[in-house]
Order: sequence, then structure tokens, then C-alpha cells
Amino acid sequence: MRTCGEPMSTRGFTLIELMIVVVIIGVLAAIVSGNYIRMQANAKEATVKSTCHTVQLAAETWALDNDGIYAADLSDASLTGETIVDMLPHGVLMENPFTRAMTEPVDGAAGASGETGYEPVADFSGVIIGYVITGHGKDGRVCRYSNGN
Repeated sequence: MRTCGEPMSTRGFTLIELMIVVVIIGVLAAIVSGNYIRMQANAKEATVKSTCHTVQLAAETWALDNDGIYAADLSDASLTGETIVDMLPHGVLMENPFTRAMTEPVDGAAGASGETGYEPVADFSGVIIGYVITGHGKDGRVCRYSNGN
């Protein structure tokens, strides 16, 4: 306990020192949060690319079961009775990384964030000879796969 005439203790931080530390922590937090948000967006777009590749594998498997003819749409049944969706892992729709809804893939071109679309390609006689699979990221198309036709 301090008595009259005794000098005050000089231990502790001044207000200026505390303010400088708070400013430094704020700058570091702003840098880290910006990187975190960018990494999250990159991970979601990588998930779209992965979903596109998975749908491509299912489309190729479907064509193998159908003597080289590709599906006209996602509900088209192969000679074994399976659809492209049935050939996805666990036979279920895949998750849209932006909305978390189990909606992928979709018939037609991908148009919304996180969508993976399946479009058939037909020859002049109407026989389905291929496909185009597109993936849509946050700001536009991030992937486009086809069988070369």
C-alpha cells in the first residue's frame, strides 16, 4: 500500500502503447480475413470443377453401357436401366458448394453459381454423339468438359 509522499509505480502500459497494439492487431486481422475469404471462394470453384469431372465420368460410364451412345439428358435410362445421376457416387445428386443444396448436375448449360450442367451433342441425324459439361463459379464459367465432339 502506498503512503503519502511515496512515488507511484511506473509498471504497466501507457494508453498510446495499448492503442498501437490494437491498431497492429486490426491490420493483421484485415489481412487474414481477406485471404480467408479468397481461399473460400477458390475452394468452392475447385468443388465445381470436381463435380464437373465426376459428372463427366458418369456420362462416359453411361455411354459404355449404351454401346457408345450418350444420354440425351440426365433422366435418360441406359440399357441397364440407370441414369447418369444413378452413376454418380452413391447414386445421389451432388451438393452445390455455393447454396449447399443437393441439386447438381442440371440439364442444360450451367447458369447459376455452383451449377454443373449436362448438354447432349447430336449429329445431323439426331443421334447423341457426345456431351458438353459446364461448371459455373461465382462470376462465370470455371470449367467446360466434352468428349471431343
